[in-house]
Amino acid sequence: MDSARTELVSRRRFAGLGVALAGVAGLGVGCGSRKDDDPAPAAAPGSAGDPSAFPVTITHRFGRTTIKKKPSRVVAVGGGDMETAIALGVVPVIGADWFGFSTPRVWVKPALKGAPAPELISTVQLPYEKIAAGNPDLILYVNSLNDASVYHKLAEIAPTVSCPASVKNAYGVRWQDQLSIIAKATGTEEQAKQVLTQTTGVISSARKANPEFDGATITAGVFSANIVSVWLPSDPRMRLLQQLGFVVNKDISRLDNGSFYVALSNEKLSLMNADIIFLAAEDKNGKVDKGISGNPVFQSLATVRAGHVAYWPGAPTINTNTPGGAFSSALSIGGPLGIPYAVPRLVPMLKKGLRG
Repeated sequence: MDSARTELVSRRRFAGLGVALAGVAGLGVGCGSRKDDDPAPAAAPGSAGDPSAFPVTITHRFGRTTIKKKPSRVVAVGGGDMETAIALGVVPVIGADWFGFSTPRVWVKPALKGAPAPELISTVQLPYEKIAAGNPDLILYVNSLNDASVYHKLAEIAPTVSCPASVKNAYGVRWQDQLSIIAKATGTEEQAKQVLTQTTGVISSARKANPEFDGATITAGVFSANIVSVWLPSDPRMRLLQQLGFVVNKDISRLDNGSFYVALSNEKLSLMNADIIFLAAEDKNGKVDKGISGNPVFQSLATVRAGHVAYWPGAPTINTNTPGGAFSSALSIGGPLGIPYAVPRLVPMLKKGLRG
């Protein structure tokens, strides 16, 4: 696939990623005693997994999968599946960076603890032959498009687990459920308890330290390719904002279309008015896209006129080796590695935006 198409897909995923690549419902937020650059601690690579936990059977969207023994060669293709496995001390032999980045992110590297990094693949078009050549004994297709044909192709290669049957939206898995499924599939349920406690602690601490977030209304999303896309309540990044105390703008919530985002025409931009607008629209140099800074309709919004806008690095930045690229990817992927990296950087942006 040519680079232009890959970049287009990356931008679209960034605009509407509900991962999200990392579902983030049911959290609190906080920084604990770790330094801002430290990800959530992970188990030592190679040591994770309880052989006595097997065989184990996992019920998911596409049926039931039995894993007969502790996996030793894991392939992770769902959004955030690789990062979640690494947080549990299970380093996949092959993993997907959901935006097509070619090396492990700076917020992922420390959790590898010296273990060889996974071979990274693109998910724009899954390379089934390469996956099969990796001789996997487990494939993680947990946070995904929920495509049955993709699942069955993967299941022909190795035992494959997907999302809970209750998940209706593509990329709609809560990161806690993603953690639970991957932990059960890899025999790392004890490690998962610690990871869950650490990650939710990051969120709850941040919320406690910032009471001004509680009850403040927020509209959040992405400006890319001259289109404003706002996140609906099921988007994992919006879930995280809610767990920090923010309330989703009701005018946006009413647009819920069963997805995790909705594009707004100029005629509907007025629906964005809230206590704060959080919009990905900056380039790698921190400049706001002229398409939005020069849009008279957007600039006339009461929220914007009052200066209650927090801009952050957008689609052109997510795959760059810059602080903005690291933040954008960590926020979008979320989960037990992305959240602890993103939250200490997210909070100051939100505080500044609320102050105006």
